[in-house]
Amino acid sequence: WRVHGDNEPTSTALDDAMDALFRAERDGLLRMATLMVGSAAIAEEVVQDAFAGLGPRWESIDKPGAYVRRSVVNGCAQVLRRRDAERRAIDSQVPRPDIALPTRLIELAEALDALSDRQRIVIVLRYFVDLHDDDIAEALNVTPSSVRSLARRAMTTLRKELS
Repeated sequence: WRVHGDNEPTSTALDDAMDALFRAERDGLLRMATLMVGSAAIAEEVVQDAFAGLGPRWESIDKPGAYVRRSVVNGCAQVLRRRDAERRAIDSQVPRPDIALPTRLIELAEALDALSDRQRIVIVLRYFVDLHDDDIAEALNVTPSSVRSLARRAMTTLRKELS
C-alpha cells in the first residue's frame, strides 16, 4: 500500500478508497455468500479473501465493486466444489443441526442443496441478491442466456424438491 512517488496516490487515499468499498459492500456480500455456502463463518472467510485479493490489484481494476463481487462468487463456487468432493470422499452427509428455524426455511436450504453449484449461485444472485441476468452473467463469466437456462433448470428442480 505504501507508494512514494510525487504523482501517485498516497497510502491514505488507497486505504480510504478500500475502506469505503468495504463498508459499502461487505454486508451485502456476506448475505450473498452465506446463502450460497450455507455458513456465515465460511462466508466471512470468502468475503475477507476477496477483499484481500483486491488490494494488490486495486490500481489495475476499473470496477472494484464488480471485481470483489465476482471474487466472492468464485470463492463460494470453490467452497461448494470442495464440499462436494469431501462429501463424495466420505460417501455420507452430515445431518443438519436441529436449530430453531422455520420448517420452510429448512426445506428451502435442503432444496438449494439439490442444485448444481452454478444453479445455486444463479438462484441466490437472482432471487436473494436481486441482481439482473447481465450482472450474474458477468459474475459467472457466462452469457445472459446461460444464466436464464441455469435459472430455468434450477427452478424446475426446486419445484420438485419443495412439492
